Amino acid sequence: MEIRTILRHAIVATAISTVATAAVASPPSPGRRTDDAWLRQALIAREGALSRAYDTCNLHALRASLFAGTVLGTPDGRRIDPVIDARDRVCGRLHRHVTPGSLSVRGVGDDSAWVDGMQRFCALAGGSCSTRGERFVHLWTLDHGQWRMSLMLDLGVAR
Repeated sequence: MEIRTILRHAIVATAISTVATAAVASPPSPGRRTDDAWLRQALIAREGALSRAYDTCNLHALRASLFAGTVLGTPDGRRIDPVIDARDRVCGRLHRHVTPGSLSVRGVGDDSAWVDGMQRFCALAGGSCSTRGERFVHLWTLDHGQWRMSLMLDLGVAR
């Protein structure tokens, strides 16, 4: 087995175990329902802003949404700078479409949350998007009042 394959499996296993641990961590406090709703609303808005940054090729907004050094992990084990990938592959060619109802938000500690869902990058010129969806996981962290992404994983085409 190649090192990249082992690394990919290790990253996916770590992400899944962290999400599972966060999901069963402790019983919710009485005010937790409001906190969960706020967290979900805030991060769905951040994912929407991320889509707009991709769709309008606003690389400055995309970079501002990321911690320095954040990379996109791909199913084949590659680590890609998301801003360079957006510039070279997405800008002027594709738009990001997050499948409605696919987003799941789970708090991790006091200032971070996992967001996972299904996305497609569809051609700008064209009618319907026939591209199969890809599962993604993002780790967002609240940094001085602003949500920034510290981890992006593309888990590949959904089956």
